Formats: sequence, structure tokens, C-alpha cells
Amino acid sequence: MLADQFGPRVAELVGAVTNPPFAPERDANEQYREHVVESLRDCPWARVIKASDFTDNGAGLIHTTGPRLRRLADKYAPLVPVLRDLIARPDTPLDAAVKERILAQIDRAADRFAAVRGDA
Repeated sequence: MLADQFGPRVAELVGAVTNPPFAPERDANEQYREHVVESLRDCPWARVIKASDFTDNGAGLIHTTGPRLRRLADKYAPLVPVLRDLIARPDTPLDAAVKERILAQIDRAADRFAAVRGDA
């Protein structure tokens, strides 16, 4: 439907950043991380979309309270090195200054995740 309405490129990007149904017997966070790695590896523009979503979620963590705060930090913290690698790749369609800005945002998010999780 998306391809018919908006073209195959948009459908590919939406597919790459949309979570598939997860197997209920497996850890959802682990499946999420696997999906991010697999879907972004070969889709450079989807990396840009996911990085924007990730840094927004990381920055927005300061507005979250209760048990959800720790749950989100546990979900996103292990993705920091993965997203850093994906953004830094030569085929990611951003110039160097933009990549550096995004990497700095990812680092700030990592600091917030670590603070919430009590990481050393």
C-alpha cells in the first residue's frame, strides 16, 4: 500500500524502521536490537531516520518517570555502539559535520542511559 501511494523507496524506508512482530517467547529488547542491526546494515537512509528517532528517545528520557524509565534505558543503551558504527560508515548519506553532531547526540543519550541504569 505504501509503495503504491508513495513509491518503493518510501516503502523500503518505512519497512526498515518499523518493528516486525516479535516472538513472545524471546526477549523483546534482544529482538529489537537484532532488527535494528539487520534492517539498517544495508539501508543507509534508514540509518538517518533511526538515528533521529534514537536520539529523540534518548534526549526525551529525562521526561520519563517510574519503571518505564529503566525499561527504556535498558532497551536503548546496548544500541549505542551499533548506531555509532552505522552512522560513522562511509555509505551513510550525511556529511562529516552532520555525522559528528549525531554522534555527539548519541553520546549524550548514552550518558543518560548510563545514569539511569547506574552504570559505572
